[in-house]
Amino acid sequence: MANKTKLAKEDIQSNYSLSDHYDLIIIGGGISGLATGLLWQKNTEGKKTLIVEKNSYTGGYSTSFRKGDYIFETTQLFPDIINIMEYLGVELKLKRYEKDFMRRIVVNGDRVDEYKIPSGPENFKNYLKNNFPEDAGKIEKLMDYSISMFSQVRKLKVIPTLKDTLVTPFKAPKVLANLNRTYSALLDKFEITNPKLREVLETFTSFSGVPSGRASSIYATGAMLSSMTRTFRPYGYFDEFPANMTKLFQERGGELRLKAEVEKIIVDNGEAKGIKIRGEDKIIEADTIITTIDTMVAMRQLVGEDNLPGEYVKRLDNTIMSTSSINIALGLDDKIDLAGMDLDYPYNVVSTGLGTAEKLFDAFMAGNNAFSEDCFHAAIICPSLTTGSKNTITIRCTPFGMGNWNEWRKNDREKYKAEKEKWGDFFIAIAEEYFIPGLSKHIVVKDIATPATFSRYSGSPTGSIYDMASVVSQFGPKRLPFKTPVKNLYQPKFAHGLYGGMMNGVQMVDMLLDRKFNDGNSLFNPRK
Repeated sequence: MANKTKLAKEDIQSNYSLSDHYDLIIIGGGISGLATGLLWQKNTEGKKTLIVEKNSYTGGYSTSFRKGDYIFETTQLFPDIINIMEYLGVELKLKRYEKDFMRRIVVNGDRVDEYKIPSGPENFKNYLKNNFPEDAGKIEKLMDYSISMFSQVRKLKVIPTLKDTLVTPFKAPKVLANLNRTYSALLDKFEITNPKLREVLETFTSFSGVPSGRASSIYATGAMLSSMTRTFRPYGYFDEFPANMTKLFQERGGELRLKAEVEKIIVDNGEAKGIKIRGEDKIIEADTIITTIDTMVAMRQLVGEDNLPGEYVKRLDNTIMSTSSINIALGLDDKIDLAGMDLDYPYNVVSTGLGTAEKLFDAFMAGNNAFSEDCFHAAIICPSLTTGSKNTITIRCTPFGMGNWNEWRKNDREKYKAEKEKWGDFFIAIAEEYFIPGLSKHIVVKDIATPATFSRYSGSPTGSIYDMASVVSQFGPKRLPFKTPVKNLYQPKFAHGLYGGMMNGVQMVDMLLDRKFNDGNSLFNPRK
């Protein structure tokens, strides 16, 4: 008998009124789009707002899906965005991870090292000092510096005035010192040379598939501190979060149009005027348009290079989109005891040692992948330990390049299926060896998502799962700006993930309202 549990997203319906004009149109109903819409409503009154989403549900990559009797998740953890949720009135029942943040295994030939990274920066600092006593002084300095640097990020302004620029060296000296510094260089600064210690610390750059020698030190530090400070999982399914945001948006007068793909952003004399939906002749006009979808799709396809200055096109040419991934979702029988296998962490991560991230990223940049028995990185997540549903696990493996995946999917389905099965079996064997003995004997349902899958659902030609890559060369002021060269067209791109998506909305709405809501701050700190 099939699982009859209803997903929250299945209750979401379009409420598009067929209006010809809106004050604000948001392209994309993911977390960034929903956060922007809700924050706009919270700080304005009587504004007509429309969110347009090409899929049949909101939430983007943060969703849940059903296969047979099983419900699977696409999101790993819920970061500390509680203050924004409370501000907006978004309710969600969450389980907090009080003790441990991650179970981490590092494989170096015959040597296997295991770590249990605790929640909380101070706990993490003490854990590292206890495990690497010879480096205790260096660890103390690095962690204190990192915490201080991240606190200074809160003092930065998104679009600084002359006064802001003049005082930044005094308010945020560590941020300025690290704008062009990679995370690897930050570890070098504190003389962290112990390879085992570096393996643990560099875990936080691999979250987004970027090696520490390319990753921004500020971004990596922020990812570490924002994720481990307070970490949660929903007791229900992850799709409940965007579904609750959507319901609030609609209850507060916002309109949503699902299954509507934007074909073109109408630009007249350098100004965005409206949008055209694929398959329709009608133009929906708007005073302001915000696009939250893949940058290359929005600017190259929807706007068109003919409507963009040459310098901006060059910036697009040099922009690196994030890695793609292979995800293996497994529904298991009830004969396996996941609860007894020490898997209840936001992340269980296994990888080979130093140099792995570099090899995998270099291959991704070449459009391929470098995964092998001697070079791999995978996260294993067990959401059913929280939801209480039938046994499920997800194996997430990044970075993968698009390579031939789209071509195989379109023109050679047998090859596509064979490659999916090959890589599925490869990563299942890794999970079985290091985390779940006998895993392959208990598989009932297997669903494998490839870079082509992510491309199909998101529209990203590269199957990017983290938006623009978090490399140091496109971090902060070097990232494509929120204000596009097209008047009245904006593109909020602070960062990715649930935390980044919510901050995209914070910065975007504050910019539109001339700092009247968040006082120009880079992170959430609204005026009282």
